[in-house]
Amino acid sequence: MDFQPWHYIVLIGALVLVWSNLLSRKRKAGEQAEGKAPGAGLQGMELALEQFMENMEESQRHLTGIVVASKEQEREEAERKEARIAELEKQCRLLQQELEGQAALIASASATVVAGELTSGVPAEGNSMAATAIEATEDVEAPPAVKPGIRERFEPLFQLHEQGCSVEQIAKKLGMNKGEVMLIQQLARQEESRYEAS
Repeated sequence: MDFQPWHYIVLIGALVLVWSNLLSRKRKAGEQAEGKAPGAGLQGMELALEQFMENMEESQRHLTGIVVASKEQEREEAERKEARIAELEKQCRLLQQELEGQAALIASASATVVAGELTSGVPAEGNSMAATAIEATEDVEAPPAVKPGIRERFEPLFQLHEQGCSVEQIAKKLGMNKGEVMLIQQLARQEESRYEAS
């Protein structure tokens, strides 16, 4: 078959059409694949973001619960400490009143004895004032129902203190607060200084 020049032109044109058609199909398929990929990526990001937000809300609720519980616990602990401090202050006031009463009793008894000795010279057996002074002295030396002092009431605390334990160790061993231990020690020192002064 003898090909004319225009046959070559038609054949080349047909090849160009087929080749361009194939290229356009490949290009469309690639664009569709690219169009799907960004959509899938956005959807994945949205899901990940939603999951992250849910996790954050859950952890926030958990932390809020912990904070509320700790605040409630601190409030209850503060109330217990305030009640304990009020009770100790009441005990201290009662002890102070007892000590003042005992000091007044001792002072009046010693004044009576001194006054009796001054008026009668040397106390005689028949002297009624001397007998009264002796009875008052005996009453002072052996009171009918003297309540024990602070050291006797809190003997374990002072034993630990004499063993060289710190305030924190004493409070921990006896299940008391540091403030209570320090207050009891201070009251004991005041009591001892009153006895020494009298």
